[in-house]
This record gives sequence, structure tokens and C-alpha cells, in this order.
Amino acid sequence: MFGGGYAMIPILKYEVVDRNRWLSEDEFIDVIAIAESTPGPIAINSATYIGYKLGGVPGALIATMGVVMPAFTVILAIATILTNFYQHIVTRSILFGIRTAVIGLIASAFITVIRGVFKGLNLNQAAVTVLMAVAIFIAIVKFNIDPVVLILISAAVGLILGLAGFL
Repeated sequence: MFGGGYAMIPILKYEVVDRNRWLSEDEFIDVIAIAESTPGPIAINSATYIGYKLGGVPGALIATMGVVMPAFTVILAIATILTNFYQHIVTRSILFGIRTAVIGLIASAFITVIRGVFKGLNLNQAAVTVLMAVAIFIAIVKFNIDPVVLILISAAVGLILGLAGFL
């Protein structure tokens, strides 16, 4: 409704990289890539990985519950309130404001990921990255190809390029 896990990326980065220094920025970008590539919400997948890295299985469980329970509680409360007051001008105005903030959060997440992806790449690697990203975008938007298939193809291309000494 409000941007999902992508809106969480700037918040996660601030807490995990900038504030607590649990991960480097490069490792954070890798976590986001893995969390996006695996089934489930990006925030939960990221929390599970980070919790595991910091505290093993108990850390993974605690981190996952730490992300799930507050969101569940808030959504339950919002659903209860929205059912009764959804058409009220105050409710509609608040939701409008939240939607506009989400655009900024998603744009910030996009820039964070782009910076991380291109960090340290030479010109040839950057060109291949852009070409692959555009091809995947077109494959999804124009041809409706399954994103999982595209992720697997991208992983194979990355492996081939790495083994060929391109990376």
C-alpha cells in the first residue's frame, strides 16, 4: 500500500550501516540483492540475514520477529481504524501524505542501490550492468517474463563473466 520493503531500504541502511555499523555498505548492497532475489518480503529477509550474522539462529529469529511483530501490530490497528474511517477527510489526507513520503523513500532506496552496484566498477563492467538492467526491465515490462527466471539468467551471466575474468 505504501511502497513495501523498498521504502524500508533507507531506514535499514541507516540503522544497519550508518548507525550501528553491523554491515559495510558493500555487504548491505549484497544483502539487499539477495533479499530481493529470494521469496518473501525484503525487510524480513534482510533482518533474518543480519540477525543470523550477528547472533546465529537465535539472532535470526529475534531479528525476524522484531521486524514482523511491530508491522503486524500497526497494520492490524490501521485496518481496524480504516474500516470505520476510510472515507473521512482526515484519514484520506493522512494517507495522501504518507504516499508522497513513500515516493521519496523509494527514490532514496533506488539511489542507494545504484551507488552500491556501480561502486568500484570499471567502464566495461558498468556498461554491461546497465545493458543487463535495461534488458531485464524490458523483459519484465514488455514481455512479462518471470522475474525468477531473469534472476537465474543474470546469475549465470555473472558467473560466466566472472570465470572469463571480466569481473
